[in-house]
Amino acid sequence: MPTIDPLQWRPLFDAVYEMNTAKDHADFLSAVVAGMARLISADLTVVHMLDRKTQRLVVRTSPENPYTEAEMGFYAANPGGDPLVSHFEKTGDQQARRTSDVIAHKAYLQTPHFIHCQKRLGFIHTLALPVKINADVVGALSFDRTTTNFTKRHCALLDAFAPHFVLAWNRNPDPWIIATEKAEPVRARLQKLGLTEREAEVLYWMTEGKQNREIATILGRSLGTVQEHVANILKKLEQENRHAATVFALRSL
Repeated sequence: MPTIDPLQWRPLFDAVYEMNTAKDHADFLSAVVAGMARLISADLTVVHMLDRKTQRLVVRTSPENPYTEAEMGFYAANPGGDPLVSHFEKTGDQQARRTSDVIAHKAYLQTPHFIHCQKRLGFIHTLALPVKINADVVGALSFDRTTTNFTKRHCALLDAFAPHFVLAWNRNPDPWIIATEKAEPVRARLQKLGLTEREAEVLYWMTEGKQNREIATILGRSLGTVQEHVANILKKLEQENRHAATVFALRSL
């Protein structure tokens, strides 16, 4: 197992801290995906968890989920076609792996999984960590890239993060809850200011002190989309800047 560069310990500690103080940031999984996105650079970062007993599923992505319904449908119908999923299921391996660790790159590019799920987006490299909370609750942290492959040190970082994730999940009073569920009552009131549902969500998180990039992660949207919503909010509320709009919203509430 490769050693972790000392310079990488700080972002790892930051990711663990952010996850364990989720109540001060967003919902639990939004905090996890935000920390992971900063820990390991990728074109797409995904955290998904499933309770096999109740079939409850929650997914968080950074940036916004780019997959089409057809691509998600194909994956849902053929999860075992993903070489990493197949590897984890067959071996029981609990360590982080890259696609290139379990299948030759050229062979991977010929798989139905790549052709139907990843090819359009150009995601030719994937890194994933399987997560097992207990006999029923399982999931994964995954990262996709269009250019350079992930490294063994990235695998080591995820393996070091894994036990902290399990402990934090078990300590959290409700790790399944999503940010919009907690924001719903206030969001409905903000819509009365003449905002769309999405603009009200963005304004809610502005009142919570979140910056645009944090809001993008919480809502699973791109930074550009959030910036556009903020511009629309300022125009509709006739405010000069984010601070003025936030103060106006708090007074209205």
